[in-house]
Amino acid sequence: MANQATAVAYAALLLAGSKTPLTVENVEKLTKKAGVNVPSQLATQFVRAFEGKDIISLLSVGGGSGSAPAAQPTQAAAKPAEAPKVAEKPKDPEPEEDVDMGGLFD
Repeated sequence: MANQATAVAYAALLLAGSKTPLTVENVEKLTKKAGVNVPSQLATQFVRAFEGKDIISLLSVGGGSGSAPAAQPTQAAAKPAEAPKVAEKPKDPEPEEDVDMGGLFD
């Protein structure tokens, strides 16, 4: 099934590139010439999905700017930020006591 869908997609691209109308008959002709047996239902569904659409323009997404659209401010972002709380100063560590290790390091 994956090979059949791929063949239909390539047939549609070839038809769009050659300015030939995207019809079920044209898709079936191209896929048969490629040696792929495609069910008529698959070709019909594909043609209906792209009916009235320019496949080439769908592939030409833009200039490749690569930037995402700016985020819209939300109500939470519109509120003024609260002053950060001052963290408590850590207490000075207590001096360590000598612990008898039972002669371990004598």
